[in-house]
Amino acid sequence: MTNVSKNEYKSVVYSGCSIDSNGVSLCNLEDVMRTKVGVPRAKYQVWSDKHRFHALFHTLDEAIDKFMELKKKR
Repeated sequence: MTNVSKNEYKSVVYSGCSIDSNGVSLCNLEDVMRTKVGVPRAKYQVWSDKHRFHALFHTLDEAIDKFMELKKKR
């Protein structure tokens, strides 16, 4: 298993991609909802059906921290 750094995750999200790993997902809602009006002010979303978790974050750092935390859980 490769140990991915926080900066590498940032690079992927900044490039417009979402990330899915170990049942946890992270995306920038502005990229996902390009054509829709009313993108929430908290634009980074982390969700996991596996962990029954869903949240919006104002900063990418907060979202990545939560993503990494959930990804490590079994």
